[in-house]
Amino acid sequence: MRKRVAALLALSVLAVFTILITVIQNDKENLTGTLIYHRYTDYQSWDATMWTIDLASGDQRQVNSDWRTMVSPINAHFSPDGQSITFMGSAAGLVENDWDVFTSQWNGEGWSEPINLTGPNGARDEDPKFSPDGTLIVYKEDGVLVTMKADGSKKSYLTRGKPESSMPYFAANGKDILFERQGDIYLLSKGIEIKMYAGEGESSYYPIGLDEKSFLYTRVQSSRHDAIMKGFYNGAPSSSFFFNSTDWDTSDSYPYQDGSRFIFYVTGDYLIPHGGYNLALADLKTHTRWDVDQWFKGKGGQDINTEFAELGPAWTPEIFHH
Repeated sequence: MRKRVAALLALSVLAVFTILITVIQNDKENLTGTLIYHRYTDYQSWDATMWTIDLASGDQRQVNSDWRTMVSPINAHFSPDGQSITFMGSAAGLVENDWDVFTSQWNGEGWSEPINLTGPNGARDEDPKFSPDGTLIVYKEDGVLVTMKADGSKKSYLTRGKPESSMPYFAANGKDILFERQGDIYLLSKGIEIKMYAGEGESSYYPIGLDEKSFLYTRVQSSRHDAIMKGFYNGAPSSSFFFNSTDWDTSDSYPYQDGSRFIFYVTGDYLIPHGGYNLALADLKTHTRWDVDQWFKGKGGQDINTEFAELGPAWTPEIFHH
């Protein structure tokens, strides 16, 4: 009798496991839209290239392969309709490269030659992000937060005379702005700067708005390794994600859809068979984390992660047919 019960129990466990794997595999087939990211040897190397992944097919494309007027595009962000990207890089041919903010439009076949919205002007113009309605871009100019229209006109300087502010990102309401200052995350709301909850650790950076109540950000832990956190505008303690580690960095998070199920991120996980930082994907429902090359195994052929650093993922529901 005991052997029969044990056998039935083993079969039941196997059945549950099989169902779980089937669900995961089915969900893997259902990811859609486009992920954009950049690859370089390091931040100051000026050798970055920008890439997209069609999530349904795993097809990879180099965004900047035909661009001639600028170099080293990084940290791209899609407009709400997916037809434009904004990013930072330098005009080509300068004696000294100069970070500026650019935009490029999808023309039906590829991404158009970029338009430089801020220079060259001798200033460090960095971290551009579209507003939720696509009419504005927020960025950092020499440590001051700036908004401008998507065509580069009507600049407004928001934090002049304040300590250095960086990595701005519009909150879901399209009015408030998340940003980093001196290792903390702030919310600029109606001209008032509100310091967000930090908790244990050393410093915070890279905020990404999620919804009306929450946002993602990266927190340097006491172990000196970065972790991705979910913060809350009401001051509630932040929550950590299952894929964080005290042994390697996780950073550069970006939600798939509303972020309730999947989150893209960057990891220094030494178990991934590539050097440097690599792209990864977390399933919050099944508590499963994936190297993107595991996810797209058998699709697209060539590995996405390389011996260089893959960073700055951002997602749009749009699909681009070449």
